[in-house]
Amino acid sequence: MRNVAVLMGVALALNGCGKPDMGDFTPGVADACHAMPGFIRNTGLGGQVAIDTQQRGYTGIRLLNAQTGQSWSHPSWDDAGHVGAFVRDRDGNIYIAPTPEVSLAENPPALQNRIYRIDAQSGEMALWLELPSAAPPSPANPFGVMGLFYDCDTNSLYATSLAGSKPGQALGRVYRIDVARQQVVGQLENTDAIGVGVFNGVQHKRLYWGSARSSDVYSVALDANGDFTSDVRHEFALATLSGGNTTSVRKIEFGKDRQGQYLLQAKEVEFGFRLMAENNLHRRIYLFRYGPADDKWSFMDSIPEQ
Repeated sequence: MRNVAVLMGVALALNGCGKPDMGDFTPGVADACHAMPGFIRNTGLGGQVAIDTQQRGYTGIRLLNAQTGQSWSHPSWDDAGHVGAFVRDRDGNIYIAPTPEVSLAENPPALQNRIYRIDAQSGEMALWLELPSAAPPSPANPFGVMGLFYDCDTNSLYATSLAGSKPGQALGRVYRIDVARQQVVGQLENTDAIGVGVFNGVQHKRLYWGSARSSDVYSVALDANGDFTSDVRHEFALATLSGGNTTSVRKIEFGKDRQGQYLLQAKEVEFGFRLMAENNLHRRIYLFRYGPADDKWSFMDSIPEQ
């Protein structure tokens, strides 16, 4: 089923000609400003610290020093149950989404369309925002927030959500959240998406998302404020690539190689609105290179995910 993006609750910035003001953003990655939290200094783990959400033998999130094997977690870090996507902002605050795995005991459906925040200084996690869903949650679809991305240029947090969707009806949303106001200020309706990311192209800023119902990846142009415009396009489908699969894109990451060229990494996941641990033991990462001449991404290769 093809995603259909519908704009709702969006106030576009207009220029003098009545067209959206697309801003003047520096081409490249849009999340380079994210900072490490200040509270890490007080954990005793040292400098080589990673944020770990593998949840093998624990629930929630923890800090891990891979060299020493030492870990640390705040007592509040299991309050959201099992978790999935997380991002950091320019101040080091961590935004994290609850995501059910094999049981609803820790992640009841009614509590899945939420975003929690770990304070950069205290390390305490608390509910930050309850997102409005198109329909009530149901055990038939226990998923809520699936993807998060922080945009440094506009201080926006983008979240994808599957809350309220049904097997034959896409009712998910992509939200733009004004971080300073802690408020949803725009959304794409009828859009079941998992992975999400923002990249500043040579023409303008675009938000990319991976469909939860297919291997397709779409994008929408963003205006000067970071709001959605009506410029939606299909980027690629994993299933049509050499060695590609019918999986969904669970994570979208942007970076730069040693030659200074921008890259896109699309990480796959087997997804079917089922409450079960992922059993795809041969997940791959699909690599794309950005072409500024035509503002498009070209497929390079796919590699096994470690």
